[in-house]
This record gives sequence, structure tokens and C-alpha cells, in this order.
Amino acid sequence: MEKSSSKKNFDGKQKYQPNAVIHKIVKEVPIFSQTSTLKSIKGRLLGEKQYKNFDYIYLSDEKGKLSGVLSFKEFMDNSESSKAENVMNKKPISVSPDTDQEQVAHIALKHGIKSVPVVEDGKLLGVVTSDKMVSILNRSLQEDILHFAGIHKSHLEFENTMKVPLNKAVMHRLPWLLVGLIGIIIAAAFINLFEATLEKYIILAFFVPAIVYMASALGTQHQTLFIRDLTILGKELKFSHYFFRQTLIAFIIGVVISVLVFFAVTLFWHERFIAIVISVSMFATLMITSFTSLFVTLIIYKLGQDPAFGSGPFATVISDMTSIAVYMLMAVWLL
Repeated sequence: MEKSSSKKNFDGKQKYQPNAVIHKIVKEVPIFSQTSTLKSIKGRLLGEKQYKNFDYIYLSDEKGKLSGVLSFKEFMDNSESSKAENVMNKKPISVSPDTDQEQVAHIALKHGIKSVPVVEDGKLLGVVTSDKMVSILNRSLQEDILHFAGIHKSHLEFENTMKVPLNKAVMHRLPWLLVGLIGIIIAAAFINLFEATLEKYIILAFFVPAIVYMASALGTQHQTLFIRDLTILGKELKFSHYFFRQTLIAFIIGVVISVLVFFAVTLFWHERFIAIVISVSMFATLMITSFTSLFVTLIIYKLGQDPAFGSGPFATVISDMTSIAVYMLMAVWLL
């Protein structure tokens, strides 16, 4: 018997985890004494209509414990005078009631069986039927797809939008956005410190949105890919090598974008020195933002939080504040 440990005690009573297979069993299954003849079993099957599963016939010994299983094909292929114990499979695949539901589905696929009996202390509690296993696998597939997107199973329990209470749904998202709001206010106040420089070189003000957007876009790319790689690779991901590779990619992207900005400013505004200031600032901003976006996502992940929730708004405001600060400071320093 294949087992897993997901039982726990609660209020002095033995309870099962929500993912335990006991919650998926069908109890109305045909079970007969192993000493019965196939003819007597057939007569009882024809006379009783309550069974919800007819893939297998289950047999028990004199102690009432599961002793074998008989498929419907085997039942029809053998003589009616045969005793069930002589034609049954005496080593049926079974699981304990605390076995994980997905594990049961995989056991069924591995052994090529349509239903899996759930047994405790030798007694048959019920059966996980094929339709139940299809439902389990469908749910597992949905979770895996969301997992690849960076939404982990632990959060599915909280973020089921059809079940989660409204106040919890709000509180899971609002704190991160409030952090972003505070960051925006700080960024606005920081820009105000450079009012004189912006008035003197009005073209610098034109490129504030461009600097912020490009930094945010590159940072979002890094975050999305990092979350995906964390989800798929897990512990196989080597952070030092990963950070070096992403920094190298950011360096190449930064050079290309900065050169394009330089030529654009020179062509349309005919301000070569200002073009140098903006392009150098753009490059520095992209490099620093690339690092901060990866670093913030990693910190949230290390703290045991889902980076899909926090890295978006939190890393974005860090990126915006950093890009504005670098841009303004670089402009003042170079000018």
C-alpha cells in the first residue's frame, strides 16, 4: 500500500488535510465475500442499483478486510461457478485515506487502473473513481499553469476570487499599493528639489517620463522572467550566475537604448551635450534598475512571500524612485 502522511490532530479528534483522498471517495461500490461464486455475485449485482462504480468488484475475507479485486472483464470471462477468490487479483493497488489526491491520480496512471480503493486497517472505506481522478488532475493542471505564472499554490487558497472574503482580498493587495503611493509622493518631492535645473534645461523634463518608463519596462521584464525561473527551476537556479547573466543582458540593452536616445536627441533637438547627459543617465538608470528589480524580487522570495504579489508594485516604485534619482543626480553632475 502506498501511503503519505497528511493526518493531524485537531481538538482531540483525528482530521484529514483538505487535499487528502478521503474527501474524494465513493462509498457505494460492489464488495462481496471472496468465497462467493461469480453467479451469486452476478445475481446480487442485477438486483441492486445503488452502486456508483462498476469498474471493479471488491472482495473481502472473513475478517471483512479487502483481500482482492476483480475487474468487470475478468468477471465476464470466467465461469459463473468459479469462486471469486480463485480468479481475483490478490494484490490490489490501494492507498490510505490520508494520501494526497494528486498522488492517487498518479498511482492510477502508473498502474493503468480505473479506480483506486482507499483502505484503512485493511478495511475498504471507499473508492476513488475515474471521474474523481479526472477532476483531481484538472485541478492540478490549473494550479500548475498558475504556478508557472508565479502564482503559487499557497496563494490559491487565499486568492480564489469566488470564495475569499472581500476584506481579505483587499488587504492582500492594498498594503503593497500604499507602499507604491508613498514612493510616488517621495519621488515627486525629490523632483521638486531640481526645479531650477529643469527650468534651465526644459528638455530634461521632457525625458523624465521616458526614463521612468524604460527603467520600469526593463525592470518588469526582469521580474517576470525571474519569477518564472524561480517557479520552474526552484533550487536548481544558481543566483550568482543568474544575476551575472541578467546584468550582462541589461548592459547590452542599456548600450543600445542609450545610443538610440543620443541620436534621437541630437537629431530633433540639436543639443549634443544634453544628448550625452540624457543617454548616459538612461544607461545608468537601466543598469541600476535591473539590479534593484532582481534584488527586490529575491528578497521577497527569501522572506517566504509570493513575489508575484509584492514584486510588482513594490519593485516598480523602487525602480521609479531610483530612475528619477539617478537621472536628476547625473544631470546635475554632468551639467
